[in-house]
Amino acid sequence: MKIDLHCHSTCSDGTYAPAEVVQRAHAAGVNVLALTDHDTLAGIDEASETAKACNIQLINGVEISCEHTLTGGYGKNKSTNKIIHVLGLDFADREKMHKTLQQLQDSRASRGQQMTEKLSALLEVSYDELWQAILDKAGGNPQAVGRAHIGQVLFEHGHVKTVQKAFDKYLADNKPAYVAIEALTMEHGIELIHACGGKAVLAHPTRYQLSATRVRKLIEEFAQLGGDGCELPASSEPVSTRKMVDRSIAEHNLVASIGSDFHGSNMPWRRLGDVPKLNPEQQGIWQSFATLS
Repeated sequence: MKIDLHCHSTCSDGTYAPAEVVQRAHAAGVNVLALTDHDTLAGIDEASETAKACNIQLINGVEISCEHTLTGGYGKNKSTNKIIHVLGLDFADREKMHKTLQQLQDSRASRGQQMTEKLSALLEVSYDELWQAILDKAGGNPQAVGRAHIGQVLFEHGHVKTVQKAFDKYLADNKPAYVAIEALTMEHGIELIHACGGKAVLAHPTRYQLSATRVRKLIEEFAQLGGDGCELPASSEPVSTRKMVDRSIAEHNLVASIGSDFHGSNMPWRRLGDVPKLNPEQQGIWQSFATLS
């Protein structure tokens, strides 16, 4: 079975509609797929229809932005606030999940506008023109606006040499145009997923610009708060990184999850079905999915 439990559509910051994401997953030989758009379930029905036609098992999925304060550093770095992404997988109560996430979605629209305001001042460009370009990039949906859309527009308009430079200079946490997102705490995110009958997975633990010590601490705290699984690092990451995450997963009795974090043409290096392999001793989160039993 080929499994991919992390991907995005135009309902958040992906470049392909939900139906096309499923079609592309089918073409890549994926059998079990979770569409995990940021803080929204808007694409699941469309994806589900196509999944039936393609004979793909679609798992209910979402990627929730959660606030978490990591402790245990030294001096001025004693604690750090981070937005941590938690995947909700195989939940049954979509209505409860939707209602809670809608409040977060409403805050996303104003966040995108606030970041655009900051950028228009920093770059000395028209706010209206910049916001319209960003809105176009997000398919006209202000609630779908994410930093990936903004970075793409900055690159296309020649304000930065690469999309990554847009993050490095303006959009990453604590950079001049950054605006914090309204979020659940990580604890409440896990509780919400469980209350809806799903499994909570820590997404891409090595992509939060944390030291190795802090990555291990994050995995430990996620497990202590009742998290179920941890996503394995991409195959492109160093072997030493994978080994570190493997050790933490084992130490804290978590199961493993795998996903490409596919976004489409704005991150072409992430391909559907291109996921890391489990070690023989690891258990996959999907082994406990009600949908697959």
